[in-house]
Amino acid sequence: METRWKFFVLEALKSLRGNFATTVAAVVTVLVVMFIAGIGIALGSYVYNYSNKVRDDVTIRAYLKDSATDKQIAEIQRTITETPGVQPDSLQFISKDDAILRLQEQLGKDSELLELTLGNPLPASFEFKAVDPDQTATVAKAVAGLPGLDPPRPGLPNPDYGAGKADRVLKTAGTITLVLLGMGVVLAIAAVLLIGNTIRLSIFARRREVEVMKLVGATNWFVRLPFMIEGMICGVAGAIGATILLAVSYQTLLADRVETAMAGSGSPNAIAFPLLVVLLILAGLGIGALGSGLTMRRFLQV
Repeated sequence: METRWKFFVLEALKSLRGNFATTVAAVVTVLVVMFIAGIGIALGSYVYNYSNKVRDDVTIRAYLKDSATDKQIAEIQRTITETPGVQPDSLQFISKDDAILRLQEQLGKDSELLELTLGNPLPASFEFKAVDPDQTATVAKAVAGLPGLDPPRPGLPNPDYGAGKADRVLKTAGTITLVLLGMGVVLAIAAVLLIGNTIRLSIFARRREVEVMKLVGATNWFVRLPFMIEGMICGVAGAIGATILLAVSYQTLLADRVETAMAGSGSPNAIAFPLLVVLLILAGLGIGALGSGLTMRRFLQV
């Protein structure tokens, strides 16, 4: 068995050397495909995690009138608690003092501007989340209009959950994912075709040998395997080159920016680089095997 596999690998390497120019073209194509795929997977995983974070962080805020009585505030709290779909233990009361302190923390050095205002213009509010982020609008609607809540104004809904921002983020994330997926499919097809062309040239140069092997009883897999190994070598070589290029690009161009962007706690992360390397190598193997396997079918009919 070991001798047979050695024979298959040696035959594949000999064929690759014999078609060096097309082999290099196939490897470079796979490298480009895997490099773009690596960027796409990393960016796509970040976009996916970020969109999930946006969905999970959607918070409904019900703003109270300054004139709201204790009875009205208690009734609003009871209604929110009993509303189906509200996340248990997510309800939080934010007083006017808490609201101004939170704003000061967000503004940082610019919080000195608040000292120029007369009094505290921020209302007290209740903050809570829906169990299912997709049901946020339904939950918010169930609380709207309660006595003691500020009436909604144009551009200032109450309750408010940042619907416009959340929808824009999720729509943009979906568009980016579709574009990356489309690019990946087109480039993968190009890589499969080029590897197939490389294998086709190799088979054409050895077509008599293939015919003789078939005539003396060689099975399809015995004939096919060296060519599939040839395609898989091209695929893996391109994938390894792409991972090296990705590692160099990340370290030299993106590392500082990514670390800065991820500095905030709870920031979404892209896929781990070791896992990305494994995925790219497996994809290279798959593309190489597919390209050679599809090409071989026509030549095995003797």
